[in-house]
Amino acid sequence: MKATANGRRCGQCEKEIYDFSAMSWPAIARTQAAHGNALCGMYAPAQLEHWGQAPPESACARLAAATALALTLSAIPAAAQTLAATTLSGTVRAVSSKGKPEPLPFATVLLTGTTIGVTTDEHGYYELAIPDAGSSTEATTVVFTSIGYETAQWELPPQSPGLLQHDALLAINLNTSLSVFSVRKPTVAARAGWTLRRWFGRSQ
Repeated sequence: MKATANGRRCGQCEKEIYDFSAMSWPAIARTQAAHGNALCGMYAPAQLEHWGQAPPESACARLAAATALALTLSAIPAAAQTLAATTLSGTVRAVSSKGKPEPLPFATVLLTGTTIGVTTDEHGYYELAIPDAGSSTEATTVVFTSIGYETAQWELPPQSPGLLQHDALLAINLNTSLSVFSVRKPTVAARAGWTLRRWFGRSQ
């Protein structure tokens, strides 16, 4: 039989015999349907043994697939740990005049040595994203500040990715001096005097 582009040509009937030995069954079905299911073909022994079904994989192929899957799964945790960040959240409170801790709004939560920081909301709640904290071997310090209160610090444990919670309590800074002043509203007589002076000033 002479070789052709798709297989070989039969020397007796002059028909082209397709080489299906390296094709899958769906591909064979599409090729046969395109030629009216009238093609003669050559098949591999495994195809003839498992007619119409994919031949079972060999032990070497199964071992290679299992090895590739194991390598992929082992690489995922390492990448996730490298890229993992730490999210620190909590509530900042201060002791009120009644002696009870109350939420402190608009307090500053700052990561020392960086410009990473947030401000607490009206309920004193904060949420701070700290990048690379999960892979760092050194402790990180978080500072809590607010005007009129003493500064509080908290040391973030090294290599602590994920979600962490810490509530800070700020004490009143007794050494802070505040200037208090008031503006007194002018009386009716004073306002009337100003008006008269403006009138007489215009007439002159």
